[in-house]
Amino acid sequence: MNKPMDSKLTPMMKQYFSIKKRHPNEILFFRMGDFYEMFHEDAHVASKILNIALTSRQDNIPMCGLPYHASESYIARLLKAGHRVAICEQMETVPTSGNVVKREVVRIVTPGTVVESNLLQSDDNNFLASIVLNEKEIGLAFIDISTGDFFLSSIEKSFDVFRGEIVKYGPRELVLREGNDLSDKIFSEYIINNDIPIYRINDWFYDIEFSTETIKDTFGLASIKGFGITTEIEILAAGSILQYLKDTHKKTFDHLKSPRRFVSSDYMILDEETISNMELVQNQHDRSKNYTLFSVLDCTKTAIGRRTLERNILNPLLQQQEIEKRLDIVEFFFGRYDLISNLQKVLYQFHDTERLISRFNLGRSFPKDYITLMNSIDAAREIGGVLIEESHPLIIEMLKDLPDLSDLSKRIECTITDDPALSPERGRVIKEGCNDELDHLYKLKMDAKKWMLEYEREEKNRIQVPTLRVKYNKVLGYFIEVSKGQTSKVPDEYYRKQTLVSSERYSTEKLQKFESDILTASDRIITIENTELENLLAEVLQFRNDLQIMADIIGEIDFYCSMAQSAIENKYRRPTFNSEGISIVKEGRHPVVEKYYSNSSFVPNDIILDTSENIIVIITGPNMSGKSTYIRMTAMIQLMAQIGSFVPADEAYISLVDRIFTRIGASDNISRGESTFLVEMNETAVILNNATDKSLIIMDEIGRGTSTYDGLSIAWAVVEYLLKYVKARTLFATHYHELTRLGNKKGIVNYNVLVREHINGIDFLHKVAPGSADKSYGIHVAKLAGIPKEVSANAAIILDRMEKGSRGNNSKITEEQRSNEQLEIFNASNHHVIKAIKNINLDNITPLNALNELNRLKKLID
Repeated sequence: MNKPMDSKLTPMMKQYFSIKKRHPNEILFFRMGDFYEMFHEDAHVASKILNIALTSRQDNIPMCGLPYHASESYIARLLKAGHRVAICEQMETVPTSGNVVKREVVRIVTPGTVVESNLLQSDDNNFLASIVLNEKEIGLAFIDISTGDFFLSSIEKSFDVFRGEIVKYGPRELVLREGNDLSDKIFSEYIINNDIPIYRINDWFYDIEFSTETIKDTFGLASIKGFGITTEIEILAAGSILQYLKDTHKKTFDHLKSPRRFVSSDYMILDEETISNMELVQNQHDRSKNYTLFSVLDCTKTAIGRRTLERNILNPLLQQQEIEKRLDIVEFFFGRYDLISNLQKVLYQFHDTERLISRFNLGRSFPKDYITLMNSIDAAREIGGVLIEESHPLIIEMLKDLPDLSDLSKRIECTITDDPALSPERGRVIKEGCNDELDHLYKLKMDAKKWMLEYEREEKNRIQVPTLRVKYNKVLGYFIEVSKGQTSKVPDEYYRKQTLVSSERYSTEKLQKFESDILTASDRIITIENTELENLLAEVLQFRNDLQIMADIIGEIDFYCSMAQSAIENKYRRPTFNSEGISIVKEGRHPVVEKYYSNSSFVPNDIILDTSENIIVIITGPNMSGKSTYIRMTAMIQLMAQIGSFVPADEAYISLVDRIFTRIGASDNISRGESTFLVEMNETAVILNNATDKSLIIMDEIGRGTSTYDGLSIAWAVVEYLLKYVKARTLFATHYHELTRLGNKKGIVNYNVLVREHINGIDFLHKVAPGSADKSYGIHVAKLAGIPKEVSANAAIILDRMEKGSRGNNSKITEEQRSNEQLEIFNASNHHVIKAIKNINLDNITPLNALNELNRLKKLID
């Protein structure tokens, strides 16, 4: 920034540059009256992004500004453009020293630290992340300051596990140590390529003692042992993220929940490929939640319930006892559709209380937020009352911690008017009957109009001026207006306030006293209302822990109602578990394909996997026949069962898996310089190196990114490795029919997707059955895709030659044969059109039948 010479600067601009020097990386919103002003480079940057006028002041200093009351929308645009904003407020109305009011930066707004509803993108969590690496492990801390959620974990130093955790939480911003953290190129490039803003903080913050004290100070603890944080890397991750929040918000965070540690023994690890390939919470088309497992299961009515559902989908359980508890509660609701319907009507009235508490705690609430909180408390009490009568032990266990906040609700009801203004400065906030003095002052203001009319009548009669008027405007206040022709009748006690072309304006001692009383009343009203709001806020904050407990419980109830409703609507069934490694699914369906993509009824299929005869299932069949849907269906049913959901099947008898691995599709990773085949091999390597005999693997088209024989060899070797060394239950879809020869090995079975051939082509039956396919039907699929018929006909001829050549060890096609290919259809004695012509009985055919036969032949050719 090119700062003018200090000697030429006004005191205010000197103050600005002094503050800006401490915040070089932020756009500084410098409060000046009713506006936030920006100067120099900040002004240049902001004016372009916000499309506001760029002007200048002393010494041609570039500047631009915006109204402070409309700042949130502008801040949102700056955040979206990747900038941070430092909010510098006036801390006094008149200078206490010197000739410039005191100003301070009260907050730094960043993508990961916003709490205002207008700045948050949706009901989704808005996580800030802190990452700490050492040689063996990674410490991860995730905080959503808008909800109070705080998650903490340490994982092995694995790039694939790391990517999975980042995808799960989707942080809006990352905090890193200055220096060596993420110095491993593969980690840093991943963060950069995903456009996650990074902020680096001083290395000296990453001290165990300092981080421990930061945690203790934040939560008011004598020791952090109660949190179960034992590893140094988790302490550093937690301490650094809390310190960053203190630096940006400059407030305490009493609404933060205790850190919840995610332990690998409790939750299934999902890598980025599995989350993406299965389209659990984002589809691969536009990255929205539409057409995902989340959208299928989402019948929630609250923001907290939606966040709970997403968190549970991305963290399948590994402990059968916990899964069974969830299933028991889902089953309870499953049999009571009327109860779900009644509860959801009330749940709809329960607002995002987690974010309300955050705004109350950080001083960014509005009077209407109290009414919202009151309605939520009342809804929670009604939900608890309905459910407690059901006498289900798990429901009672859940409700036993639901706090009774009815007194707080009544306190709000008695304090805040039903439709409060944005603030006391803008209208009435405190309800009539709450404060006697306030009611008296409001009565005085309400009677002002009546008083003015009465005073006007008295003065008209006293001085005999029929046109006299008593008026008010914001500039002059209260005044008496007399037309020019009547001014001679004005008494001496009137003194002039303003002269207009056609009238004179006056005041009197009586009118001035009245004005003083009204203005004093207005100021006093604002003071009383703000005091009442402060007292109410203090009471609300006393109950913040209870309010968070209430929100968590209501979120859980909403989650279970949602799971049960989706199970009822989609005809899902409760799965049962075994410990023998057996998975038997009868009439299974893919939940997303069934709900969104099936024009007619979905064709269900069975699944059989075990640890002896059916370890690996090799599935052959043409594209579009349903191989990918089948293997994804298997993974979906497994995951749904382990999040405690009913599943899309008539029957599901399955065993738990420790991880689900997927290798599906083909794509380049240009940002990392990786070809389609390298991506495919990287993903395959992750599976082979990390899967266990308790894992579930689904693989689609291994080896398709290279030459046929290379690909076949790799696919063959992968299957044999899985069988010999990994022994994970595996579904292996392939076009390599040669792999079906592995079906004679113990533990490997062949399945194929059935196809019906007929004279006009093929029909996909989408039914998976034992056995193997001997054709790919690729040319038929090409025709269905709209490939020109000349191309598909030529491809059929070439395929026939290559297959014959392969069988005769001579696949060479001569130029003479190529030049005559267009006539081959008429030379091929076994072509279906030729066969149809030969079968025509010319001696007995009628003219009408001949025309019909000709039409049929034309359709065959088409």
